[in-house]
Amino acid sequence: MKFSLLLLVLYRKLKKAAKSNTAFKSYISTMRTKILIRTADGKRGRLFVFDRGNISSVRGNRPGFDAALIWSDASTAFKVMASGSSEASFKAAAEGKIRVEGMSFYIQWFTDGVKLIM
Repeated sequence: MKFSLLLLVLYRKLKKAAKSNTAFKSYISTMRTKILIRTADGKRGRLFVFDRGNISSVRGNRPGFDAALIWSDASTAFKVMASGSSEASFKAAAEGKIRVEGMSFYIQWFTDGVKLIM
């Protein structure tokens, strides 16, 4: 539940930043991509859709993504994402608790965008 709420809050922050943060608006203005963040079991997740400056999001494990960030479980995902620590992310990756499907470039782009608003 906490992980799903965290993803919803992230979506709302991204949506707000797309309207009020000049640097973020510029950053997303030309990109068209779909980023999925979910648990390995597929029970929790959210699809973030970027369409040339517009952002939308849908709850759940959705097909049709360009890149997916897949966490081993919701608890780990919440702890690492809420910490905002790159070190925690690297540790989770080293332990096999997170993996990427699709084009990793899009995950890096998404992560860099989130850093602009945090």
